[in-house]
Amino acid sequence: MMKLFSGLLFCFQGEEGESKDLINELPDCILSSIFSLLTLKDVVDATSMVSPRWRRLVLHPILTRLNLEFDIPNVFGISIDDDAYCDDDDLIVDKLPKQDFIRCVNKVLQLHHGNKVDSFKVKFYFNRESTAILDEWIRFAITKGAEVLYLHFSHCSKAEKENYYDFPCWLLAELRPSTLKNLSLTGCVLRLPPSFDRFSHLTTLYMCEVIVDNISLARLLSDCLLLESLTLDYCWGASELMVKGPSLRLNDLKVVHCYDMQRVDISLVKLASLEILSGSLHMNLSIKPPYPAKISFDSILHFNLCAQLTQFASFSGLETLHLQLEMLSHDELPRSLPTFRDLKKLEVDLFSPKADFAGVLNLLKATPFLEQLVVSVLHVWGACFDDSFCEDEQEIRKFSGLKHNHLRKVKLQAFRSTPYEIEFAISILKNTTKLEIMEIDPFGEVYLGAGVWCKVMGIYGQYTSNSSWEENDRALVQEKLKEVKTDARIIIL
Repeated sequence: MMKLFSGLLFCFQGEEGESKDLINELPDCILSSIFSLLTLKDVVDATSMVSPRWRRLVLHPILTRLNLEFDIPNVFGISIDDDAYCDDDDLIVDKLPKQDFIRCVNKVLQLHHGNKVDSFKVKFYFNRESTAILDEWIRFAITKGAEVLYLHFSHCSKAEKENYYDFPCWLLAELRPSTLKNLSLTGCVLRLPPSFDRFSHLTTLYMCEVIVDNISLARLLSDCLLLESLTLDYCWGASELMVKGPSLRLNDLKVVHCYDMQRVDISLVKLASLEILSGSLHMNLSIKPPYPAKISFDSILHFNLCAQLTQFASFSGLETLHLQLEMLSHDELPRSLPTFRDLKKLEVDLFSPKADFAGVLNLLKATPFLEQLVVSVLHVWGACFDDSFCEDEQEIRKFSGLKHNHLRKVKLQAFRSTPYEIEFAISILKNTTKLEIMEIDPFGEVYLGAGVWCKVMGIYGQYTSNSSWEENDRALVQEKLKEVKTDARIIIL
């Protein structure tokens, strides 16, 4: 983009050889539209070379902007996938010098002359070594009245947890009352000092790879009475989460990959959505009424799966259930379950070398008012699959007497056309009276928690295209399913 900007500075030669600055003859509205495409890096580079008119058109709208975002695309002018922000990518750190990033941010903040900033976002490779400069940036944001503070600090492979940046609660306490409503932290330490009250206006708190202790977490929940959404993703230090109180507005709670968490105790009036995924092997989960309408749950505690599903079945108002079932080859879904009387949508992700489709049918039996079913089989990479699935076909056929009168939509993802899977699809078609559509996809996407979706690798976890599916498996599935009498529309992708 800077090449475009520099090109605009060229003077063009008229017919008689005189220099003619044609670009300056363009109206302000067109120039402003062109300048709006500039990155922050372009603006910083251009500050010393623009005319007074251009300074007004270029710098004023950018350096008074309400939303400041500093990341690799904005600062270095290059695009980069979010996946590239990984802990092992020292190459990216070497190619994008930290001092250049700091110099650009400092220049923008120095030139910024707006009275207000609504959001302030920084996403780069920072740790404790940059504490002084990061503290100053946060001071700028809070002084400008920022309501959104987004600090995502990725780390190269050499970074350890003890080098995480310590969020400066002391700084917020020194400044005017905080206006923060949305706080998002990655790669930080969060310790709340006694009597700290500057998070009282928070409505959204997201913490990923954050070190936080039990006392700080409890103080957050007791002081943030306006909090509506809380996400803990890959957080360490806290072993218990006690979320209680009729005055709390919390309606969205996500606890994902928090392996230190031993106890989660929830009693909330407004809770609508709950995610408890990939937690501690010994987590004790307690949920008191009123119950959420949506639950995502990971059965890493597969030895206690029956008790947990029985608890969920008793939840009045539970309409959507997402299960990640990490079963071992000898494990099965419970064959005896109480009835889920309010459940309308069921999503089942089977992380297993042996998918328990008979168990899924048993879940279907326990959900008589279910309207949507999504089943994904996420096989272990490199596992060997053969026709041993066939020995379980008879178990699926035992459900031939089951009639489901409300199921309308079924989606089968990561479908590999094994006899076991085909028999499962046939059983669904035969035993549903109101089914409208069945979609079969060799790929698809699954939800991993905390707002993250993952694409399914494909057939046998090896293919990145539909070539093999198109050549062989699609025809096989079509041939087998066309024998079933059904009014449902069958879509084979």
